[in-house]
Amino acid sequence: MQNHYLALINQQILLAAADALRTQDAHLINQLGLGSIDETTANQLKQVSADRLACLSNFRGTLLDVRLNAQNLRIFLGFANDKVGEDDLINKAIRAGMRQTMLEELKGIGRREFSSRRERMGLPEHTRGRIEVLGESDELKVLKVWGKLTHISDPLERYLALHSETGIGLDQAYITIKQLA
Repeated sequence: MQNHYLALINQQILLAAADALRTQDAHLINQLGLGSIDETTANQLKQVSADRLACLSNFRGTLLDVRLNAQNLRIFLGFANDKVGEDDLINKAIRAGMRQTMLEELKGIGRREFSSRRERMGLPEHTRGRIEVLGESDELKVLKVWGKLTHISDPLERYLALHSETGIGLDQAYITIKQLA
């Protein structure tokens, strides 16, 4: 199985190298360690074809040395963690009743992405129309809890904490806060 992965990596790196040479992408050429490649080898690599790539599985040598850049790996993992965390928050907000226009204002979520997320979560199409106004006691509850949550800097996280504490739909809470806070 590992040989299969190495053959795929070798194949992809050869294709990337050939493309870099064909397009004269100096940055990628240098990144791949091909900055000082001789002209004969460069021309052969530019002409790499499917029949030549098929021979990779029989080739016993290694074409590249793979190592991870620890600093970039750390940055990527942090980015991926933040992205997944943000996606989870957005999905929770949708489940809690937040509407697309509200999420667009807070996180830049467009109509297509909103609809796609609802569909992936198995939620029915969101009903359109006016948002039901809260009664006075619920309005006061929303405003009191919202004021208590000022320590949460991310607005979406703050709305979710509000929903968690009050159980009030985020569409209603959002409108109440916009109008009264």
